[in-house]
Amino acid sequence: MIKFKLKEQLEIKGKTMYWLSKQTGVRPNTLSQWVNNEDVDNSNKKVKSISLETLDSICEILDCEIGDIIEHVKKKDH
Repeated sequence: MIKFKLKEQLEIKGKTMYWLSKQTGVRPNTLSQWVNNEDVDNSNKKVKSISLETLDSICEILDCEIGDIIEHVKKKDH
């Protein structure tokens, strides 16, 4: 499973989703899904894709590495 860590990066940088939306052109509702990914993970609003261009833009604007905003988390065995 891919987990977004965008919320943590925004907090570290002292920025808001609204600010990031204005900087990247990504809709606030879309950013909200990424920031709150754990809350929407099991709903129909689950994030299905994100472009490399968008990831690159976010990394540039937040001055961070890709691993600072997303990570792979192994699924727990049932």
